Amino acid sequence: MSTESVARRYARAIFELAKEQSELDRARRDLAAFAELYAHSAELEQALSSPHTSDDARDKIIEELSGKLGTSKSCANLLRLLARRRRLAVLPDLVRQLGELVDEEQGTLRATVRSASPLAASYLERLKGQIEQALGKKVVIAFEQDPALIAGVVTQIGDRVVDGSIRGKLDQLRESLRQT
Repeated sequence: MSTESVARRYARAIFELAKEQSELDRARRDLAAFAELYAHSAELEQALSSPHTSDDARDKIIEELSGKLGTSKSCANLLRLLARRRRLAVLPDLVRQLGELVDEEQGTLRATVRSASPLAASYLERLKGQIEQALGKKVVIAFEQDPALIAGVVTQIGDRVVDGSIRGKLDQLRESLRQT
């Protein structure tokens, strides 16, 4: 079974449990925090994935870290289960899929806005308002700076891309000239 499908099953399970407990945002936050810690600590990964580490030792490590991170009981239980089954490698996919489920449940879309230079907060707020009005959903915008764009803005929502950058216009012009 692929890590994607394993992650999907666990994400669905924790989503249903967190929804029942009205803790969707907390579950996303808790698992993302642990996944970040796990991804950036080779020592932690080694301790939790080693076949020489007993299940009791894994449980204690997870319990201690969950306490320090303020992880909910249901998320801590999921982490213990993943550790015992040596499936913590699915955490990045699990967090991503859980986030998608939570966003869908809450009617939220995630947009990425890229520009060559920093954008004013007021501009991002206006853009957010226009996207929300056009799509009828709540929007969360992430900003990325990309000097290769030269000028202008590229907005991506899911698989839809609106390219208003100078780089995009130059690419279109180049392609148009090639075809003639």
